[in-house]
Amino acid sequence: MTLLSLSILLIVRWPSLPRFLDIYYHLHTAWGFIQAGGYSSWDFWEYAPFGRPHIYPPLFQIILAWLIKSGMSVVFLAKFFESTTPILFLIIFWNFIRKYYGEQLGFFVAVAVSSSFIFLVSLSNHLPSTLALILGFLSLGEFLKKKVWRAIILLILCFYTHLSVPWFFVLSYIFYAAMDKDSRKDSFKVILVSLLLALPILIPEFLKLHFIRLAGNQASGQFYLQAKVFNYILAGFGLWLAIKAKLRYRLFMSLFLASLIFLAYPYRFLASEGYIPVIIFSALALQAIWHWLKVKMPRVKKVFMAALIGFMLFVSPTLFMNKPAGESKIDYKIDWVDSAFSSMFYAKGDSLWYPWAYLPVVDTIKANSDRGDIIYSDINSVGLTLGSLSQRSTVNGMFAEVKPLARMDPFVVAKIIVLANDLDAGIVNSIVQKYHLLKINENKYFTVFKNPESISKLKIRKAIVSFWVIAVILFIFAGLFCWKKR
Repeated sequence: MTLLSLSILLIVRWPSLPRFLDIYYHLHTAWGFIQAGGYSSWDFWEYAPFGRPHIYPPLFQIILAWLIKSGMSVVFLAKFFESTTPILFLIIFWNFIRKYYGEQLGFFVAVAVSSSFIFLVSLSNHLPSTLALILGFLSLGEFLKKKVWRAIILLILCFYTHLSVPWFFVLSYIFYAAMDKDSRKDSFKVILVSLLLALPILIPEFLKLHFIRLAGNQASGQFYLQAKVFNYILAGFGLWLAIKAKLRYRLFMSLFLASLIFLAYPYRFLASEGYIPVIIFSALALQAIWHWLKVKMPRVKKVFMAALIGFMLFVSPTLFMNKPAGESKIDYKIDWVDSAFSSMFYAKGDSLWYPWAYLPVVDTIKANSDRGDIIYSDINSVGLTLGSLSQRSTVNGMFAEVKPLARMDPFVVAKIIVLANDLDAGIVNSIVQKYHLLKINENKYFTVFKNPESISKLKIRKAIVSFWVIAVILFIFAGLFCWKKR
């Protein structure tokens, strides 16, 4: 019932979706793959006209490309995946716990998940990561059923979906092997075969590491973190219980140790992928409290437990920590009512879907440019959004950690330039005069210019693996998965 309620609330948010910028990047990348005819290892659709290496694992983007090629709207796809992917993860994660550790613990896991709005939002925001988590837990499920080859296939797909999440599961398998000698051989078989068949994506990622740099908040020292303090207290008790239980919860201990890989990204460790062990250990603590109440306080057990569960489902405070760039002081704030239920009911969270502002600009871009032209906006997120919706390459780019091959003056290379109306009028006039721009449209939010002197064009790089080859590979994987019983 808890997960059903969450699912309904996620679907109800449909009109305000998408709520995060990442989906525009993935849709834009899918469009780039379509232009290339398959998987391209060079990102030519962003930081145009030179581009940069494409390091992101491509499975989710390839799926998007096939759906776009089938005629589906990019707006529909953005809304569909942001609303349904978290639901799919929650069902699979809950079923994994329920199947291998009991219905009761499965219920308390659902409660622990529902207490954290920030975790639920991360599932919606980080779609490839969420899909990789789905594949990873499915892999662990097949492994626990002794279906080793199925576990291998799922872990391989995990590597082709996300950069860091597969390593979380690899470490989980390693720690589990260290704790369970009976499963050691199968664990290392899963790890080694998966790594071997993931080499086609791992080797290029390694060879392109020199393009990686610190950028944005990491480079400036700025951070904004959120932590569920009460849940961490519960999880500390649950961790102690797991240590006492030894072999019974060795997989949970393995997941906890493996989650330390996310320490390099504090937000992901505290509120996203690294939060999964906190959910599990919180559930263990809740289960232990229930069992203790049944023995020690049988008359008030239901009232006390209902109050505790109600607190987690509908209150669940969050500690916010903010450190502006260049400052040493950290600001703290507590949101006392920040559970998934309460926050979604009151529609917390920002939408990145403004059709009244974007769609007229998209129509202008399409009417005044062709598919080979490049666009640019002084607001990076706007440039990415418009590029995705209009299916044009951009001078803008997401994931600034990956450096472009070269930089050019965006006002020189872009055919269409979109400037925010709150930009200083003097600056806008100087840009227009310097580059001989022509104003072609204006609304309340943006002014759209055309650069008649731009001669730069999208430089498409042919795919290194065609869509047909990818389809055959996935078909083989599907056949092996259905055929292999061990």
